[in-house]
Amino acid sequence: MKLFGKRPATAIALVDAPVSRTYAQKARVALFTGGAVSAAVSTIVLFLAGLPLWGAVPVGLLIGAALGMALAVLVTAWPVLRVLWWWSIEITTALGVAVPLTWLAHVTSSWVSLVLVLLVAGVVGGVRRVRRRVVAWAWCVIVRHRLRLCFSQVVRAAGRSQAGSLPLILWARPTPAGERVWVWLRPGLDLTALDGKAGQVAVACWASEVRVVRASSRFAALIRVDLSRRDPLAAEVVSPLAALFADMPGPTAPAESGHAEAWALDLEDVAAPPPVEQPRGRR
Repeated sequence: MKLFGKRPATAIALVDAPVSRTYAQKARVALFTGGAVSAAVSTIVLFLAGLPLWGAVPVGLLIGAALGMALAVLVTAWPVLRVLWWWSIEITTALGVAVPLTWLAHVTSSWVSLVLVLLVAGVVGGVRRVRRRVVAWAWCVIVRHRLRLCFSQVVRAAGRSQAGSLPLILWARPTPAGERVWVWLRPGLDLTALDGKAGQVAVACWASEVRVVRASSRFAALIRVDLSRRDPLAAEVVSPLAALFADMPGPTAPAESGHAEAWALDLEDVAAPPPVEQPRGRR
């Protein structure tokens, strides 16, 4: 098939070719190693359970082949599973919107479905609290993808294999200042690899400031990325204490000069400090 010229249209790869080759090699290793270990363990367990050796060996080989094949399939599919995890929120949201709309279109008329959809959209767009909450979670989804792209640039700049070093973006939630993201680093990356790169992360995530710290004292691979987009303390906050003290009279200063002595301090009973003699130097 050709589109817009003589150049043939190519398929869009879900996983890069170098990553696919790397995980194909890992899958072969997992197939033979995992199958051999599983077969040996299964044979020993079956023999100790009372099965004769001539029967435990073939059954153990079958179990080892099945487990090795399952492990190889899991390793091969891991890049695809990781991509699905990256887009899990979008996929879940799309299913959460499409399934109720499809069900609503089947059980009600088109006009009722249209009115309900417009009502929900009006609540989301018109109610300020709901709109701000939706926008905050939308930024969390955007930040997950921007952080993934930023980490891929860090991995390439460090000269490491991108297949095994890309971190796993675990979760993100909104904060009063921006977003907070938890990241699990893969082998080949550590917290020191991000030293001096907070500015790059801030630029990639369209934030004003970024802080990268450890999120666990037990696991060094678990880090936390705090992104700031606004200063929550900069907004004016109306205190209710002003209304409580509005009717209370304040301190009155002396209006006439004749009463000025009432505000002065009476220090007649305080004895003056003794004079301090200066030490005389020797000539």
